[in-house]
Amino acid sequence: MNTRTLISGIVAGIVIFLVGYGIYGIVMADYFMSAMPSYPGLIKDPMEIWAIGVGNLIWGILLAWSLNAAGITSASRGAVYGAIAFFLYTLGTGFMILGQLNMNTIESIFVEALCNAILMGIAGAVAGWILGRNREMKGER
Repeated sequence: MNTRTLISGIVAGIVIFLVGYGIYGIVMADYFMSAMPSYPGLIKDPMEIWAIGVGNLIWGILLAWSLNAAGITSASRGAVYGAIAFFLYTLGTGFMILGQLNMNTIESIFVEALCNAILMGIAGAVAGWILGRNREMKGER
């Protein structure tokens, strides 16, 4: 992994953290709280924000690494790639969890996959733009 990809991943991770708070922490918070069963001790209060941040940085680096490996260097292609890849990832994970735990419904799996597609589409646009921007600055195509 090169420096450009790492920087793109870190910035994408910060975007994921901030936009994710808007989507999951504000806009969709009531939906997800009502769609999930409640067990004593299930939800941490307060949440461990550092762990969420680390996870978001890891996702950002994974996204940037994937975009770089695929040769994606534009915001539009990064958005499409990020949205599709993480929609499928979230959908697959949601169904595996549905088969094992009493945590989700089929509806909530699709809602979360759509939310994550929006989130990772935005992050993919930023990461793709940064990957392309750095190449433009070096005169690469």
